[in-house]
Amino acid sequence: MSSHRRCLAGAIATAAMLVLPAGANAAPGWVPATNFALPGSDVVEGSPTVMDEIAYQDGGIVNEAFLQVVSTPSLHTAVHVGVRPPGGTYADQLVIPSGENGIPAGVALAVAPNGAAVVAWPELTGANLETSPFRYRAAYRPAGSATWEEPFTIATDTARNKELAPPALVAVIGANGTAAIGVKHVASGEEGAGKSEPLYRMDVAVHPAAGAWVAAFRLTPPKVSAETLSLSIDSEGDLTAAYPLRFSEGSTSKTEDDRYQAIVRRRPVSSGVWGPEEEITNKEYSHSVLALHLGEDESGDAVLTYTYGVVGVSFNTWAVTRQGPNRPWTSPAQIVTTAESAPLAAAVAPNGTAYVLYHYNGSSSSEECEGVVRAQVELPFTPARCLSPTEQQALSGSIAFIGDDAYFAMHTNVAGEAGNTTMLGARWSNSNGSPDVASNLDPPGTLYGSPTLVPDRDGSVVAFYTNNQPGVLRAAAYDAGPPNLLSASVPATATAGQAVPFAASFFDLWSALGTAQPVWSFGDGSAPVSGASVTHTYAAPGTYTVTLGAADVLGNTASSTHTIVVSAAAAGVPVIKGAHETASRWREGAKGPRISRRKKRPPLGTTFSFSLSEQASVTFTFTRGEAGRKVGGRCVAKNHRNVAHKRCTRTRSVGALTFNAHSGINKVVFQGRITPSKKLGPGSYSLEIVATNAAGQRSRPATLRFTIVR
Repeated sequence: MSSHRRCLAGAIATAAMLVLPAGANAAPGWVPATNFALPGSDVVEGSPTVMDEIAYQDGGIVNEAFLQVVSTPSLHTAVHVGVRPPGGTYADQLVIPSGENGIPAGVALAVAPNGAAVVAWPELTGANLETSPFRYRAAYRPAGSATWEEPFTIATDTARNKELAPPALVAVIGANGTAAIGVKHVASGEEGAGKSEPLYRMDVAVHPAAGAWVAAFRLTPPKVSAETLSLSIDSEGDLTAAYPLRFSEGSTSKTEDDRYQAIVRRRPVSSGVWGPEEEITNKEYSHSVLALHLGEDESGDAVLTYTYGVVGVSFNTWAVTRQGPNRPWTSPAQIVTTAESAPLAAAVAPNGTAYVLYHYNGSSSSEECEGVVRAQVELPFTPARCLSPTEQQALSGSIAFIGDDAYFAMHTNVAGEAGNTTMLGARWSNSNGSPDVASNLDPPGTLYGSPTLVPDRDGSVVAFYTNNQPGVLRAAAYDAGPPNLLSASVPATATAGQAVPFAASFFDLWSALGTAQPVWSFGDGSAPVSGASVTHTYAAPGTYTVTLGAADVLGNTASSTHTIVVSAAAAGVPVIKGAHETASRWREGAKGPRISRRKKRPPLGTTFSFSLSEQASVTFTFTRGEAGRKVGGRCVAKNHRNVAHKRCTRTRSVGALTFNAHSGINKVVFQGRITPSKKLGPGSYSLEIVATNAAGQRSRPATLRFTIVR
């Protein structure tokens, strides 16, 4: 991730007025632009623009650095750096306020996927906005930390020329956390060879992934001026720097007749030493290099594109490529040959395919457009082609990747509308021979700022740009990322037969969730259900996999799995309590026994009720007393042999019924019929209630008594 920002003070006209540079079928695609949520303090007072740096770490976590203008005309500013998780709110991690020794005047930020980050800012060393010299400082945040190290001073100027362009900062960081800050600033006290022209020097400070800042190294030789600095870094921390270096000051003391060549220097992480200058172009007085752009992937494949041509005649887009951090550059090649052009951006996909965006003048205004070419590094580029509609003058552009597919944000003029611009988005799939047709990211017809296209580290890319409205930063995303699971409540254990609550919360960075989301699958063969909060009852013990999924309106999906262990109901002797009957004396009816389903009681029979501690099989045993005779200490049925024995009353079972009952209160409506063919006759009876659970354990019996009459 690289970042380029001019400083605030160079664009301040007076202390009271700030003028800051602008920075049907569901399928992934560009979503309508929205206002990006900014912290309340992130508004540049008196200016229609904002000065923000936005970058992401893995998981879609936003990192934002911005310059807060606290007060004017007595200028007081502060640099803020903070983070915002998906669905969360911004929180400061680092604040650098104005003080006696410095007034922050800009910001640059770079963030690695693992969360390591670097921020840099220039600061005025005095209160005079036009003449106070600058100092350049930086701070580093290690991966996995929310704490920034103490600021490090890269360089300090001793003088300031208000006629010169303000300094520029470049921030880069590799996947391993190695960071670098490049500074283009005035070489105080130095002049050119004989023409008394001011000089710009390039300094780079490096912070390894483990360790402390290394003192800044001056890339450019003394008394030789350089222009725009580009930095790139691979995943191991190998650095590449590219810049136009002046080789002639011309015949006057003005810079218009100066001549530049393209220079590259490399710093292998293995040695930590900057290598010699590599001349990409020769020193030909008739030719010169203007703006250049450097792009590199994590493996070190790189592309350098630049404007090159005959001064006063024609300038075109040229490029060189390199495979890996150590191989030589290819021979320079003119990649747009039909008319004047100038590069706007360059980048390399993870598979080593280089892309160059450029402004194409054409032979007339009707042919103007923003064009694109691509090539596998060290191979020829594709023919030049327009990516934007024609008759639209290209102003700026940016490139980012989702996998090996390239995405472009383009800022162009609106055909026939002076002063109005449009913001376009396009994609060039790695598997397609030509790019998709560009589409508007925002309604054309307003004064947009230059876009910066960045990956959100969550499957999408997003273009950030201003729209000439105070304190507004626009965001237009190509949404190919899934919703983010913010939280999920899935119990680790449960009991069979008991309802279990489940809950989840999702947030999508760029699109709304689809209807009936999220969706739960409980792994027991039951139908999926939807909802943020649901309940489910497992019928049997076991280990189950719960799958939680969600989709946004574009069809991007996310899922997670969770394990739940379901155990049988706790083993124990079932308990019957509160056995009761609605009537102890009742008339016989014809209906069989049934669980009561109505509050209204039937006119015949009675209703037995009882409370059960757990689900169990319940047996009703009906007995009645009959006259008998004592024989051998027992009461037995009377017959002719024992008729003379002592009388007694014996208990005889007259029927039983068994049914499944649930935990809690059960009610059984009973009119005397035990089976379809057997019923109790008039008389007095006893009822014994016994419950037996799945483990075969029996409850203590509960007893009721009743009388049936005719």
